[in-house]
Amino acid sequence: MISVPGQGRLYPADVPLCICATGRYTIYNPRTACADAVAACGGVPVPVRQGYARCAACVVDDHSIITADASVSSASKKAGLDVLDIAPGHIALDGYDTGFIGGASFILNDDTIAFTGTLDGHPDKERMLAFLAQHGKKAVFLTAEPIFDIGGAISV
Repeated sequence: MISVPGQGRLYPADVPLCICATGRYTIYNPRTACADAVAACGGVPVPVRQGYARCAACVVDDHSIITADASVSSASKKAGLDVLDIAPGHIALDGYDTGFIGGASFILNDDTIAFTGTLDGHPDKERMLAFLAQHGKKAVFLTAEPIFDIGGAISV
């Protein structure tokens, strides 16, 4: 059983489980992530400064992510991940200036990445679609709205 200390509504108490596990890598902030949860993820550890590590990265596959966060990008590249850097912003999140790409996307199945809305308003739309194609993935847009952050999702 994993014990998650210090849970709460405000940062950093709201992020102990905000860990980005690609399968091969585990991207996390050592200051905020629950150590037991990080250990349970396994994989190559990739420590970053971003507390919202999972929110900040769209997992494409075991060794590839899309992010607008410089800390996540730099550490992930050093660890050996293939990273597509995108412009920050352009993702809606109620109550905030901007949302995160990881909170607006998830792996739907082996060859599909789901996005909460369209990428039409994002300046890196074509680069993201090309990066997905390069990794044998296609995009599906779950709504006709511009992409928005829901905090993350998993396919069951």
